[in-house]
Amino acid sequence: MKLITPALLLPPISLFIDLLQVDEWILEINDTYAKQTMRNRYYIATNQGIRAMIIPIKKVNGSHTITKDILLDESADWLNYHHKTLITNYRNSAYFDYYEDEIIDIFSHYKKLYELNMAFIKWILKQLDINIKVSVTENYEKQYSIDYIDDRDKYSKYENIQLPYYRQVFIDKFGFISNLSILDLLCNLGAESVIYLKNIIK
Repeated sequence: MKLITPALLLPPISLFIDLLQVDEWILEINDTYAKQTMRNRYYIATNQGIRAMIIPIKKVNGSHTITKDILLDESADWLNYHHKTLITNYRNSAYFDYYEDEIIDIFSHYKKLYELNMAFIKWILKQLDINIKVSVTENYEKQYSIDYIDDRDKYSKYENIQLPYYRQVFIDKFGFISNLSILDLLCNLGAESVIYLKNIIK
């Protein structure tokens, strides 16, 4: 089975549960870019609760720009903001120090949004030791056959899908916050993250 989704930035944990049950993950990059979705934002736990971490973008063809042509807005100092925010909120997690340099390195190397998202996806799959084929669409197809799980209309905003508990930095203040970015799981569980995911589908 093949799963097709938008090209997401540091996707939510629930998506990686789905990935453990398919053979291939296809990223849609030929759709008209939809604003205010998880294509350019990811959700983390902060000392003030859930926060959407947003990367500003540029649409080279206005409202008709397709995803693969979306550029990162280099005029905004978003990288410094993301770095400082991650340090502030994850420095007390068990594994942030282990991943920090690689995360910031990936953030700083790309000009197109989908290329950044793809780089993070490959990095995350490596950390999770999930061996799955990842590809991008060559053109836009309105419908796919029954061999595909078409989730392109999902992931427009944060969904509080209830997942099993794991220790989080601000759990004593806010309780367990479910289905954040996969980054939250990695920072708190490290290499055990994939065990957490596999236990959910048993």
